[in-house]
Amino acid sequence: MGDPVAVAPDTTPGNGGTAPGDAPPRRRLGDEPADPRRHDRALIAAYEAALAVASELDLEAVLQRIVDLARSVVPARYAALGVADARGALVQFVTAGLDAAERAAIGPLPKGHGLLGELIRDGEPLLISDIAADPRSVGFPPNHPPMRSLLGVPIRLRERVLGNLYLCERNDGAPFTSDDLTVVQTLALHAAAAIDRAHLYRQVEQGRARAEEQRDHLRVILDSLPSGVLIQTGEDEAVELANAAAVALLLGPDAPAGALPRDGRDYGLRQADGAPLAPEARPGRRALGGETVRNQQVVLERAGGERVPVLAQAAPLHDATGSVGGAVVVIQDVTRLREAEQLKDDFLSLISHEFRTPLTAIHGGAHLLARQGGDLDDATRDELLTDIVAESGRLDRMLTNLLELTAILAGRLVAATEPVLLEPLAREVAAEVAARAPGHRFVVAPAPGLPPAEGDPALLAQVLRNLYENAVKYAPDGGEVRTAATTDGQTVTLRVTDQGIGIAPEHVGAVFERFRRVGGDPTVRGMGLGLYLSRHLVEAQGGAIAAASPGIGRGATFAVTLPVARGWDPDGAKE
Repeated sequence: MGDPVAVAPDTTPGNGGTAPGDAPPRRRLGDEPADPRRHDRALIAAYEAALAVASELDLEAVLQRIVDLARSVVPARYAALGVADARGALVQFVTAGLDAAERAAIGPLPKGHGLLGELIRDGEPLLISDIAADPRSVGFPPNHPPMRSLLGVPIRLRERVLGNLYLCERNDGAPFTSDDLTVVQTLALHAAAAIDRAHLYRQVEQGRARAEEQRDHLRVILDSLPSGVLIQTGEDEAVELANAAAVALLLGPDAPAGALPRDGRDYGLRQADGAPLAPEARPGRRALGGETVRNQQVVLERAGGERVPVLAQAAPLHDATGSVGGAVVVIQDVTRLREAEQLKDDFLSLISHEFRTPLTAIHGGAHLLARQGGDLDDATRDELLTDIVAESGRLDRMLTNLLELTAILAGRLVAATEPVLLEPLAREVAAEVAARAPGHRFVVAPAPGLPPAEGDPALLAQVLRNLYENAVKYAPDGGEVRTAATTDGQTVTLRVTDQGIGIAPEHVGAVFERFRRVGGDPTVRGMGLGLYLSRHLVEAQGGAIAAASPGIGRGATFAVTLPVARGWDPDGAKE
């Protein structure tokens, strides 16, 4: 079997063909004496061939099978099948009887001139005993095998011509007969149905491939969504499709991809307050009833008992008849949203509480001085003024922390690093805080030869201020606040150690969270922002901060690590 090439006269004149001559009369059925038994056997072979063709569904396989079987039911050296488009141009040509070299030597597909064009245009069978003698022949292309006799029949499906089937050169050298024509027409009739069926199968397969491609694209889109998407059907709200977010939300983050959660086994739904949710109130059930559901707050309960607050949207899916065939349900985990709302409430409550104390002291002292200042003794007036200054300073520091924290979270804070000598900076900040904490003794004792750190002096001063004030706050009975500093040659680590109430081991990892005070003393004032802010300030400079404590009542140590100043030459510093 070979690739599509011409096996019948079909080129322009002068391409190696015999000059046209007078055409003999076309043969008609019954012109030749027939052998009824041979003809019956040929027809039976044609029907068997038609059954064989009918077993194929691939279009190329069908076309090749037809030309191969045509040569067997009517013994011929060559066979070809030309497929024409709606304008009559050949778009495909399948052959049998030629090897690959012979096909390649012939050249391109025939264009539908000459006798091939006659069959395409008229749609009538051809029975030619001498091709060269027929005036409609335009000869053969170079390197075309010699052919004399031709049998051609159209392949019709009702009024539509799907192609044409050709045979050339009977094996016995005799011309083709009307019996041969009848047999090939029988095969062509069944071949038309097979070709049409193969066309339809190809269209179905192409449609299926497009549908699968679109399904895959849709799946990728759905799996990229942060919210869970479910397609539910039936009275039991069976899940027919679940995207990756829905699987993780309903079954847990370790669930296998493509798993389909089942209601009642893998999850359940409750009201926002945790009470059981009535079946008719479920978002999927409501959508299957034709209702569009927006922003329904429910609680998802996983099989293990874990509950997650979710926000559900649902809408009915209508089929071609307009009936509701399913529902799309979108669920979104709102745990973080609830936490953010709670955090906002806590923050406002904390701000209100923390700001009220210094404002009350400032307002009360100022009011007393304004109304009764002349009646007060000097000691009382000095005490009131000292309190006003101290509380206003405290209020200013709280506002500074809040503004800096806001700038950090908004991405507006940029550290301007430079070489910073930690010892003089620590002594300066320690003296500032010590003036407000007379019951504490501040000691700054860095290792000798400490290199400068790469940092932002203003931000480092704020970090030290927060650490010192934290040490004072959690050591209400006074004591020593010691600052040490060491280097490993690559980094500089500054440690602030207090003798305060300490930190429980299970709480050490949470000390740098916002609004967290883990010292264990509920009487300690503060917003819990100092250490949280310090962490962000240190990280903005390319450093790290850590906490350690031997335990409750045994003090705590906070260590700030920064890189050694860029370009620092320790050998040059010694000279």
